[in-house]
Amino acid sequence: MARSADKKKKEAQRQQGRAATAKADKRKKLLIWGGGAIAGVIVLVGLLSLVPDPADSPDAATASGSASVGAAAPAVNMVAFDGEPVTLSQFEGTPIVLNFWATWCPFCVAEMPDFESVNQAADGQVQFIGVNIQDDAGAADDLAVETGVSYLLTRDPQGVVYSAFGGVAMPTTVFIGADGVVDEVVTGALTEGQLSNKIVEHFSS
Repeated sequence: MARSADKKKKEAQRQQGRAATAKADKRKKLLIWGGGAIAGVIVLVGLLSLVPDPADSPDAATASGSASVGAAAPAVNMVAFDGEPVTLSQFEGTPIVLNFWATWCPFCVAEMPDFESVNQAADGQVQFIGVNIQDDAGAADDLAVETGVSYLLTRDPQGVVYSAFGGVAMPTTVFIGADGVVDEVVTGALTEGQLSNKIVEHFSS
């Protein structure tokens, strides 16, 4: 009986030892994992600190005011794909079709050839401006070449101009009269026919 009791006691001690070892191993793993996670966060924060703020980009755009149908368009400053400064006021006296697009927006990409066709047909009577928002500059440049658009393209890396015109979904197209007044803001893709009809509706005297 005494031998059986000793055996049970030793077995209990071994189980306690195994439990303590397992607990220690678990604690060690948690410490290692936690330390790794913290290190990962530190590295991520460090990498993010190296990413330039779009606001500091030479392509950064600004906007003053917000769009309202029947009121003057906001004053905006943008940079064209060729690096030249662009404002809406420089086209005073000419109707403007302002189209917001991005390479990550399939509907934007799909309508660009149609916009180019209508732009060609307008023959300078309407100023088309394609505003690329929150996008990779290289990808946007490549897409412009692929789609063959020839109208003026500008950059809005932070989407500030897009926000000023009340953009809520992509693509967004704004029709601005020769007097600088916003005639309509359209959300969603436009076909060549729809775009042509809009131009007639808003810009024909």
